[in-house]
Amino acid sequence: MSDQSNAHEAVIWAKQRLDDLDTMISEGEKTADKLKASASKEAEIALASLLESRHKLQKYHEELLAQADGAKRGAENIQDVIEAEWVEVETAFRSFLSAVEGHANTARDIVAARVKTQRQSWEASLKDLRHRATETVEKARFDLDAAIKRLSDQAETFQSRIGEAKDAGDESWKAVKSGLAEAKAVHDRTIQRIKDAFAGLL
Repeated sequence: MSDQSNAHEAVIWAKQRLDDLDTMISEGEKTADKLKASASKEAEIALASLLESRHKLQKYHEELLAQADGAKRGAENIQDVIEAEWVEVETAFRSFLSAVEGHANTARDIVAARVKTQRQSWEASLKDLRHRATETVEKARFDLDAAIKRLSDQAETFQSRIGEAKDAGDESWKAVKSGLAEAKAVHDRTIQRIKDAFAGLL
C-alpha cells in the first residue's frame, strides 16, 4: 500500500473517531440536564473529559490532514497518539454511562446514536472504496483492451512476417523472434500496471 494511501486511511479513521466522539458529547449534553444532582456532577466531569479529548482529537485530525501528502511515518505517529487518546475517550464515556445508569432509556438512546454514527461512517468509507474500485476496474479494463489490441496488431504483423520468413534466412527469423519478444514485453508491462493499480486501491 502506498504511503499516501496509508495517510488517507488514517485521516478517514481519525474523522470516524471525531464523528463518534461528537455523537457521544451531543447525546451526553442532552442527557446531563435530566439527571439528579449527584449523577449530574459525575456526568459533567465525564463530559468535560470527553470535550477535552475532542479538542485533542481535532488537533490530531488536522495534523493528519496536513501530512496526508507527507511521509507515512508522520501519519503512523499521529494515529498512535489518537489511539492512546481514544482509550481516554472510552473511559470517560463509560464513566458517563455509569452516571446515567438509573436512566436506562437515556443510556440506550446514547448508545443507539453512537452506533448510528459509526454505521454512517462505515457506509461512507464503503462508498468511497466502491467508487475507487470502480475507477480502478474501468482503468484496468481500458488498459487490458489497449494491450489486447496492441497484441492483436502485433500478431498480424507477426503472421505477415512468418509468410515473408518462409522464403528468407536466419536474419528474418531473428526479426520475427524479436517482434514476438517485444509484443510479450508490452503485454507483461500492461498486466503489471493493472496489478499495481489494484494493489494501490487496497
